[in-house]
Amino acid sequence: MRGLAAFIMKGRAQAVSAVCALTVLSWIFSLASLLSAAAMALPTLRLGAKEGVVVMAWAALGVSLAGFAVVGSPAPAGYSLALWAPIWLLAALLHGTARLSWSLAGAAGLGMAMVLAIYAISGDPAGMWAEELRRYAQPFLEKAGSEGGMERIGRNFQAFSRYMTGVVAAGSMLTLSLSLLIARWWQALLFNPGGFRAEFHSLRSASACAYLWLGLLALAWMLDGTGSEIAWNLAIPLAMLFVLAGFAVLHAVFSATGNGGFWLAGIYVALMFMSPLIGLILLIGLSDAWIDWRNRFRVAGTHSD
Repeated sequence: MRGLAAFIMKGRAQAVSAVCALTVLSWIFSLASLLSAAAMALPTLRLGAKEGVVVMAWAALGVSLAGFAVVGSPAPAGYSLALWAPIWLLAALLHGTARLSWSLAGAAGLGMAMVLAIYAISGDPAGMWAEELRRYAQPFLEKAGSEGGMERIGRNFQAFSRYMTGVVAAGSMLTLSLSLLIARWWQALLFNPGGFRAEFHSLRSASACAYLWLGLLALAWMLDGTGSEIAWNLAIPLAMLFVLAGFAVLHAVFSATGNGGFWLAGIYVALMFMSPLIGLILLIGLSDAWIDWRNRFRVAGTHSD
């Protein structure tokens, strides 16, 4: 990874070519989009917002030409810009403030804005998602054959579709956050060895974000109908901010012990089989806004972000 980061920072042409190549690769391997966005963010983190805009413009041209060559349309560039523009904004914020927590909160804010935009554009997002889920699952439902089973699955789709807007926004928020963290890691590898570890270990969510999340949950319980649905969907992408903060706490606390790597590996393996464990990590990140777990465990080398 250090070699890729060094190549990106050799010059503007190298940055543009790396972004274009990773974007084309993402058409085959979707996870490459994380690296594409990180490659877009790295010049912005190091050289500022203006350089990021120039790289983004040239990369959009390159992806447009690749789109014409592969699918006969420049549309892939539009899809890429939908990812590049937000990551450029977050990287510019991090470049200007040097506050990782603010930039990740900005990612959560973009996710919440996405929720509001979907509700503004679509009068009934839940109905739209329910229809999409049914269309996707129809072949499997037909194979199941049972009328009762199909009705039960249909009701489950209807219930889950009420929260799909928030889930999609949370996925976008996590994609942006992970790409930003990768870019920050690359920057540290090149210009500040060890700096990313200290910065991530000190990551904390602001108490204002925690109070906002609790307020949204209260609104979701108190309101009925669409108001409750919107509040739940706004809370979902914001919750991802506390999940990231929770992981930062765990990394900081366990890394301060002699066998921290063993415990961290165990947590990640457990998450593969016990997904509800993510709720506990969320609570750790949320409560850290007030409790500051690292100071309670006397973790050296960490500080409040």
